Order: sequence, then structure tokens, then C-alpha cells
Amino acid sequence: MPTAGRLAGAVIFALFGWYLGGISVELFPEANAPDFWLPANAFIGLIIGWKICGSRAGNGYNAAMGVGLTCAFALGFCALFVVAFNQMISNAMRLRYDGPMDAIVGIFSLMLEFAVYFYDFTLIATLLVGSVICAWFTEFFGQRYP
Repeated sequence: MPTAGRLAGAVIFALFGWYLGGISVELFPEANAPDFWLPANAFIGLIIGWKICGSRAGNGYNAAMGVGLTCAFALGFCALFVVAFNQMISNAMRLRYDGPMDAIVGIFSLMLEFAVYFYDFTLIATLLVGSVICAWFTEFFGQRYP
């Protein structure tokens, strides 16, 4: 059921995902991010804001802090998964895997490789603090307009 909390969470986290995608472009090898990187992060933020943060809005600001950290983990995991899945498809088209299971396992090893690229204090701090702030904004709208 659509609520103001869900709408606020979707919009706020979509903007936050776009922002995170923008500041993480320089962390890619040779600062060459895929073309889909910014829209994919915004879409991931939209889904996470609607499903995770927006559905839990209205429980108080202390609970929103935990929800914000949950959203931060989900946003980071999904962004790594999307970029690793894209790289796996590229590798599979070049016949670098022996079979489908090797390709699926390759996604998670690629996620670890990309996680090393994104190991930056500024990015991680922005992700954690920004997600909590976005969750507080979502909580504000969830309480005011139930």
C-alpha cells in the first residue's frame, strides 16, 4: 500500500543512490565507470527506499537509525552485485567460464574485486551517515503523513 513514508523513502534514497554513484565513479579503474552506473544506483536506491525504509517508517527515530544502516548495507551489496553481474556477462561472452556454475561463482569473486576498489573511507562514511540521515527524513514524513 503506498504511503507518504514509502514515497519519501523512495525519492530520498533514489537521490542518495545517484549521489553515491557520482562520488564513486572516480574509484573505478581508470575512472571508467559503466554507462549504467548512475541510473542503476538511483534505481537500487528507489527500490530500497520503498521496500526497506519506507515500509518501516513511523516507528521512531531510534528505529530509523537501524533501518538506515540496513539500507546502507543493502545499497552497497546491490550496487556491487549489479556491477559484478555486468562484468560476469561480459566475461561469459568472451568464453572465460567453463560453465554456468563457474559464472555464478564468478559473480561473487568479482564482487570482492570491486569491493576492494570501493574501499574508501569517504565513500563508506558517506554511505553509512547518509543512509541514516535519509532514514530520518523518511521517518519524518512517515510520522507526519501516515
